[in-house]
Amino acid sequence: MFRSKKKIFSLIVSVIIILIITVTSFSCMGAGPFSNQEDTATNQGIETFEVRRGDIFQIVSTTGTIDSETINTYTISVSGEILFTLEKGVYFKNGDILVEIDNSDGLAQFEKAERNLKISESSLRTAKINYQKAMDAKHIAIQMADLNTGISKESTESALHSLENANEIGEKSSISQAQSAYDKAILNESTTYWNNLSNLQSADAQMESAMENLNQAEIQTSLARTDYGEAQKNLDDYVLEAPYDGVIISSDFKTGNQNSGGSIISIISDNFLIKTTIGETDISKVTEGDETYIALDAYPDKQFSGEVEKIIPIAIEEGNIVSFEISIKFGDLEETELYYGLSADADIVAEKAENVLYVPIQSVYQENEKNYVDVLISQQQVDSEDITQAVKKVEVTTGINDYSYIEITSGLTEGDIIVTSRIQ
Repeated sequence: MFRSKKKIFSLIVSVIIILIITVTSFSCMGAGPFSNQEDTATNQGIETFEVRRGDIFQIVSTTGTIDSETINTYTISVSGEILFTLEKGVYFKNGDILVEIDNSDGLAQFEKAERNLKISESSLRTAKINYQKAMDAKHIAIQMADLNTGISKESTESALHSLENANEIGEKSSISQAQSAYDKAILNESTTYWNNLSNLQSADAQMESAMENLNQAEIQTSLARTDYGEAQKNLDDYVLEAPYDGVIISSDFKTGNQNSGGSIISIISDNFLIKTTIGETDISKVTEGDETYIALDAYPDKQFSGEVEKIIPIAIEEGNIVSFEISIKFGDLEETELYYGLSADADIVAEKAENVLYVPIQSVYQENEKNYVDVLISQQQVDSEDITQAVKKVEVTTGINDYSYIEITSGLTEGDIIVTSRIQ
């Protein structure tokens, strides 16, 4: 925009200057210092400019290409016949199928994994039941051991009491019979102890076996679930779906061919932007969000607006030239169809001043680190060899500038006539 705008603006300014000089000359004939057209400053080889108000844009210009906000490359590792694929240059919508591979092998693996999972889950349920039974059996064994131990102790204590009574009476036959009953009770108590111990050990062994079977069943089920999940995921891998709206930029997939895992498909989103670089001398002038005017060679009659979206703060050096990569996003495209890789010119508005006084850049000169302009104070007979007779050197303060004009913040007023150049 600004490239064409600058040309038009320069042409308009030139026409205006000519008109001002012409109108001034004719309108002032016979009146004051401008009465003699041949005596004007312009006709004495001096170029002038009338100080005026307007807008000054400080521009950083660059060239770049249309790129995409998102670029992805995919491969498909599963094997099989390529049933369907989109070709290079085809547009797609989010969720559309990009590539589809015959999933017969994957489906068979999935069904096998599903069966194994069901078997494993069934085995796990059985192991849990057996473990519960073993726990119940152990609990019963403990209760029975406690009961049998109590009974045997009671029998022994009763036999001992009978023996003691027989000894008090002193009858040999009673003593002998009581002693025999006591000995039998002691033996029975010992037998009960060892039987209880055996039963408890057997219950513990069954418990450990049931626990081991349960652990194995849980491991097998976990592995079966993992295999099932992988088989399901692999089944999903036979179809590649679009993650966004975009276009295919390259693809090795061909319908009817066998996929061996080495084919690649690359896609881009349809959120287009401009990628370009800014030299190190200008990068400090550019900030994210700066207004930008864009021209595309593909649409020479259209002008687009945008803004700086991102500045990557990492230098790029090519041929001893240091630059920085930036991206520029478009504003309203007015339904214009963009194409990946189009060349673009961008004018970034690094700074702007609106409704300010301005003069041509070449009219401002420096002396002792101060800025000056020559203000024309007389247009009577001017000797180009001694211009100082008709001008006054005025110190000015300047602001931003574009390619042709510079802002004047103090020192001049609107309508002042300044000298811009001399013809030697």
